[in-house]
Amino acid sequence: MRRLFLLPLLALLLPAPAPAAHLGAAVPDTTSVAPAAATTDEPATPLGLIAQPWYRPHHVLVQAAGGQGMVAAGVGYTTLRGKLDVDLLGGYVPKKYSITPMGVFTGKATYSPFTLDLGATKWQVRPLSVGMFVSYTASKGINSSRDEKYYKGYYWWSSHTRIGGFVGGRVARVIGTNRLGQPRTVAAYYELGTNDLYLTSAMTNLGGLPLHDILTLGFGVKLDL
Repeated sequence: MRRLFLLPLLALLLPAPAPAAHLGAAVPDTTSVAPAAATTDEPATPLGLIAQPWYRPHHVLVQAAGGQGMVAAGVGYTTLRGKLDVDLLGGYVPKKYSITPMGVFTGKATYSPFTLDLGATKWQVRPLSVGMFVSYTASKGINSSRDEKYYKGYYWWSSHTRIGGFVGGRVARVIGTNRLGQPRTVAAYYELGTNDLYLTSAMTNLGGLPLHDILTLGFGVKLDL
């Protein structure tokens, strides 16, 4: 009798059984969580001086004349989203074309503010470039030849070091992509410039020097690596 009395009480205390899932209904999977969408907030890598060792140049170049040797060759780096080139060159002038064989070492910076829009072509035109350079001529024959003809101190400027500037332009063609997926070009360029010695000679002898005597003209080819 006591058991019959306790059965209703136990039924009230025990939790009700969960209803059976409807036949054919999909049971939600709560054991896994969908991965969050990947974010792409990182900015695109700018052109020039990208993630690579400093000793690995961005381009190589060969130049003829321009006050940097009869023939010069070197390497360079590009920055400011492709607008600024910094180059190092070594040039040579044979004795046949000078009073003594000369090695000319030049460091220069070239800034090209804009590129013409040619549409969907592989050609690039930079009609205007401006730059400056510092060159050092390694030759003992320069000083010795002057000392034989003029008194000491006649030449107040350095026989070996020249500082100058130039204007120019370039035409390039895309020939593929480099190892980092950026456009790889080969370009032909020219530079019309002068230096501190030529400018000083012209200003102290107005009308005595024709324009072509104080200007230098150089041509070169530049290849992206």
